This record gives sequence, C-alpha cells and structure tokens, in this order.
Amino acid sequence: MLIIHRILDKIQVVFVVFIMAIGLSLPVLAVTEEMSAIEGDSEMAMIAEEDSSAIPVIIEAESGTVGSAFAVETDGDLGFVTTNVNYAGQSSPGDTSRLLTYRITFPDTGYYHLYARIRVGSGGFDDDSFFSALGFGTKGVANSNDWVFINGLASAGHTVGSEVVRDPGSAGTLVWKWINVSRNYFPAALAEQPFYVGPDSLTMTLQIGGRENGLSFDKFAFGRADLLYTVANLDNGAPGTPEVVVVEPGEEYTGPPLAEGLPKFLGNVLGSDPNFTKYWNQLTPENEGKWAYIGTVSDTLRWNWSNLDRVYNYARDNNLIFKNHTLIWGQQQPSWISSMSADQQLKYIEAWIRMVGTRYPDMDMIDVVNEPLKNHNPPDGVNGRANYKNALGGDGQTGWDWVIQSFVLARKYMPNTKLILNDYGIINDNNATSSYLQIINLLKERGLIDGIGVQGHRFELENASVNTLKYNLDRLAATGLPIYISEMDLGNYGDSGTPNDQVQLELFQKIFPVIWEHPGVQGITLWGYKEGAMWQTTCFLVRKDNTARPALTWLAGYLKSTATDVSKGTDLSGAGIDLRQNYPNPFNTSTVISFDVTFSSSVTLKVYNMLGEEVAQLMNEYLHPGVYNVTWDNHGHLAPGTYIYRLVSGKKAVAKKMVKK
Repeated sequence: MLIIHRILDKIQVVFVVFIMAIGLSLPVLAVTEEMSAIEGDSEMAMIAEEDSSAIPVIIEAESGTVGSAFAVETDGDLGFVTTNVNYAGQSSPGDTSRLLTYRITFPDTGYYHLYARIRVGSGGFDDDSFFSALGFGTKGVANSNDWVFINGLASAGHTVGSEVVRDPGSAGTLVWKWINVSRNYFPAALAEQPFYVGPDSLTMTLQIGGRENGLSFDKFAFGRADLLYTVANLDNGAPGTPEVVVVEPGEEYTGPPLAEGLPKFLGNVLGSDPNFTKYWNQLTPENEGKWAYIGTVSDTLRWNWSNLDRVYNYARDNNLIFKNHTLIWGQQQPSWISSMSADQQLKYIEAWIRMVGTRYPDMDMIDVVNEPLKNHNPPDGVNGRANYKNALGGDGQTGWDWVIQSFVLARKYMPNTKLILNDYGIINDNNATSSYLQIINLLKERGLIDGIGVQGHRFELENASVNTLKYNLDRLAATGLPIYISEMDLGNYGDSGTPNDQVQLELFQKIFPVIWEHPGVQGITLWGYKEGAMWQTTCFLVRKDNTARPALTWLAGYLKSTATDVSKGTDLSGAGIDLRQNYPNPFNTSTVISFDVTFSSSVTLKVYNMLGEEVAQLMNEYLHPGVYNVTWDNHGHLAPGTYIYRLVSGKKAVAKKMVKK
C-alpha cells in the first residue's frame, strides 16, 4: 500500500511513504522556452482550440537534463529514463547526479496536478522509490525541506485506458502505468494545494530525484487541477473532463458567511476550496506565510513569495480579514540560518520581517512570535529547532528580550498591522496562562502588542474544564487587549477512529459558546474545515461532497441566534428598530445611515472594523419613534475596507456592512 508520512506543524499526516520536511512552491526561474507541440488528429486540434489549457502538458522523461545516475534507454519507439544507481538516502537526492531537471511552459496560469508514467522493475518493492520536488523551482539536492520521498509504487498506479488517474490505484510491476503524484503522494494536508503557475512566468522548473535502480520514467504530465484525466487522456494528450461530484444525502451550506454582520469574525485557513467565502470572513495562511517555505535558500533574491501572494490577494479581493502566520518560531524555519553567526542571523531576521511588511502593507494582523513559552517552540536550537534566539537578545534582563526585540522589529516595519503573540496550551492551563501574561505585560508596557493569540486545538480543549477556560480568558482579557483564538479544531477525542458526528457536535456545543460569548474574544480562526485537508483528520466540518456535518449545521444556527440578525434583528425587548443600508455604498468621504425607531428607547449606533474593534460612536441617545438619518464623515484616518455599523436598542441589535473606498 502506498503511504507517505509528513510532519505538519505538530503531527504526522499519513497518505504516502516518508516525507522528510515541509514546503510549498519554491523559487521559480523565469526563463522562457517553447513548449513541445502536442500532436493529434483534426478533431483533437479543434478541441484544443476551444480550451487548450485542458490538454495535459506532456514532458518526455529523456527530454530534460539527465543526471549521470540515470540511463536513457529505448524499447522500440519508446524512449525512457531508468535509475541505474541505488541510493540509501530517504530525505533528499543527495547530489546532482540523481537529478532530472525540466523546463516546462504552461498554456495558462492556475493550479495543476503532476502525473508520471513509470515502470517498476522485477525487484518490486526494491525498485519503486524516488524523490519528488515540493513545488516548482531549482532545489537544494541535500535540503530535506525541498523533497518528498515517494515509495510503495510496486502496488500502485493505473493501466486501463478508462481509469481516472486520481486515487493511488493498484497496478503491479513490469508494466507501464500512470500515477498522480501531487494528489496522492503529497500528504493529505497538501493534497488540495497542487502546483501553482502564477502570472509572472508561464515557464517553470521541475526536478525529480532518483533513488532505486529498476524504476523507469517514460513521461511526466501536468493536468489542470479542476479536471480529471484518464489513462487514455494522458497517453494521447487529450483534454481532461470536469469532475462530477456525487452528492450524498445531506445539506450543503450555501452562505452567507457564518459570522456575517457580527462584531466578531469567524475565519479559517485557506485551501483551494472555491466555497471558502460561503463560510468564513477571515483568512489565515497555514504554511504559505512561514519562513521555511519562502526563504528556502539564503539568497533573498530567490525567496519565493508566490503562494503567500496568492493567499494575500485572495483575502483582499474577497474583503476578508487577513491574519498572517508567522514571523518568528522555532519550527519550520530556514535550515540554513542555524549555521550562521548571531550577527548574520540578526541581519537575515530583520530582512525577513522588513520584506514581509513591505510586500504586504495591508495585513490586518500577524503572529509575530509563535509558541514562545520555554517548553514549547522558541528558536533555541533544542530538539532540532532553529537556534537564533540569542541573535535577538536571548533571555536578557527581562527573561524575554528575544520576544521583545522581535516585536520591536515588527512594529518598525509593520506600523499599520496589529501585532499578535500566539501560543498553544494556554487557557486550559493556569500556569501556562501566568507565564504567557508575563510576556504579554512586558510587550504591553512598551506599546508593542495589539492582541493576544490563543491556539484552540482539540487536544487543548476537548478535556478542559469550562470553568478553567472562562477563568483564563478573564485573566487575559484583564490586560485590555483583544483575544483571538487562532487555531481551533474539534473532532473525536484523541483524533482517533472513524469521525463521529455526535462526539464532534457535543464538543462544539460545550466549548464553542464559552469562547465565542466571552467579551474579550474578538475572533476565532478554525484550523481547517474540509474532509481530507486537515492535520487533525476527524475535525473537518464539511464532507468531501460539500455537505455539512451536524456540528457545522449547529454552528450556523447558534451564531444566527446570538443577538444580531443582519437584516431586521432579533426583538427580545419590544423595542422596535429597523436599520437601512447606508448610502452611498461603497463611499469615499461620507455616507448616510438611516434607521426607524417604532418605540421610545435608548439607541446606540456604532461602527466597527472587521476585527470587531469599535472605530466610531455615531449616536447614544434616548429617541422617540421616527426616522433618523446620521451622516458619518469623520473617518479620514480610516483605511479603505469593509466596516460594520450596528444599531442597538434594549436587547435588540441590527448590523449591516458598508465599504469605504
């Protein structure tokens, strides 16, 4: 059976055999080259004219730069490449002799899956492993962060023309067969993030590493990620077909976003799900914003920002709150930085922070330091972590000088972004909260922190006392800083066994209201939601067929009932109010908000940003029945974006969105 293990943040995700490191798309070399022509009959040419991007991009294995550890062979008209040297390494190819390098020109931008036509030799499981590069670009031959070790191919693959090359398959040895590399042989958490071709260049570099002799490569192919390709499609260079999803009984949530109109956000991490904006109004990159994936080499000119660019632009295009993750962390940091002197490290750290701040000036928030507590993941060189803590000042006089210096640099280069401290195991542990407050108060005294990040993974919350959670949220809120739950997921206890809808529902019903209703909490970011694309595999809320699990159905109803209705409000007191859409909307310098009052009552009208923070109070008066118009024009200091205006009378609240240009 084909398996790969990959360490992702704090767990192993299992689906394809060893994976030694984490990375997404890597540096792209912008060199142009003509794409090989794809031959076909007149009917195929006509189809290609209609949608050429649907035709797979075929790469003959012998057409690239072939390292000396391979042999180019023929079998009749078939040319192919065979690994001729065995290699014991399992983390990277080791040297350039074991590399196949290709320059590939794509017909269009977008997402593509990688396919390979291979033949496993007579040695079976001794002839069936190789290395696949993690994303496009020229890789470090000894850098485990750049490669996936792929194994188990002796019993995987597809040979029948009508078979869709999607799942692992079960073809045997000594036959030519197609495998889908990027969908199945990357871990489940990355299976929904195929290779990305951006607008900067349609020509990309792909590298493959050899390992066991007896494994032969005939072709590689890239096919659009939104299409399905059969063996026949790939053999003949024929267009793929759209995927037809069979929807099992159940309901599909169609929107609006669960927290729309509420003064708190409910967000998630971005995958490739086109339905993201149906559910969420805030976005956090999962791995795309981490230094290890962007700065894969020490040459800052070769740092690859394409994946983070994509997520950032998606957030801006869809008016989503963007919370970046993360700048300083002991895990998932560039491997090359640990061998440098402290002075060199500091220069690179400052360059990293400066480049993030300059490239993404409209970030709403960012996790500046992630998991700083001493038994968590500081960059102290312990247990394989990055070792640049001393370059930032070490413990110093405060005990946390390195954290303070990180925030000083972030404030310098990100003056308009809210700076967040983030850690796990906090609100379920009184002692951890006390340690966390020491750092928070040091940062607060210096005016360096704008919010408190608290992770909310299932292993922190599922067995926690509700009273303990409330108590520690109260302690954090007493600082006066907003609290953001940054990485929440709930599923089976221990994330074990078959996903249990009832267990997940009961945990959400027990824990979510405690956190959501706490006045100090201004937003919650869930850490994934789609089946097959989560590091805690039982914690998904949306099945593969896009139907909602019971916990999501409950969550939508619960949020709708928690005090605000985005159109007319929920009348709990008898006081009648009706809020109208502001005009003009979008607006530039001023806008008018109108509302009706049908009973005499005290009325407040406030404006909030999408972080749930109050930015203006437009009215706080006792009003008699009538129609009221309020002009808001004192907002020149506010950045363009989406804002919420909220009208409250007694226990009735009504909220709407407006957009400032």
